[in-house]
Amino acid sequence: MVCGNEVVGMGSANAFIMVGRPDPLHNGIYPTHCLILHENDKPWWVLTPIFRFPDECKHENCEIVIWIPTVEHMLEDALLMIGIYVLKDKELVLLAKKFFKNKEGNRIWLYDDIKREDLEKLREVCKKVLSKYSFKIVVAITLDSTILHQIEVLKEYNIECEVCTARFRRDDKLGEFREYDILKRW
Repeated sequence: MVCGNEVVGMGSANAFIMVGRPDPLHNGIYPTHCLILHENDKPWWVLTPIFRFPDECKHENCEIVIWIPTVEHMLEDALLMIGIYVLKDKELVLLAKKFFKNKEGNRIWLYDDIKREDLEKLREVCKKVLSKYSFKIVVAITLDSTILHQIEVLKEYNIECEVCTARFRRDDKLGEFREYDILKRW
């Protein structure tokens, strides 16, 4: 739940993006970060680092970043977060520092903290610079997530990625385990 500019509780998660180095031998990923999309009354992305061992977490690399994305570009806003906070692309970081009104940096409301035209400029730069980096994303999307209808935008980004959607589902209403066709719905 969002109260003012603070997240005071967590609603259900509707999508996840694992970010990390690609495994060229087994098509897997060595994850370093996870983005979690919550889509309740107001969507928000939470970016957290992933550590395999407790001693890997140091103060300087354990920052959690929360963005309230634009509804129409939620998936691209997540890619922008990756460019700024995970890859730390110099051009994107400089532009973000210049454009964002909120200088706190780890809590951004894209409707309030940046002008529309500046946000578009960041997205354009992001499309160009992400291809310079060797990283992979794995996107897992639940059936009712808004970004299910935004995955086509990944074609515009030259990055290694996989998109996982539901093939089978069981919920309280159905009771049985059934195959699901995301194009036809249930």
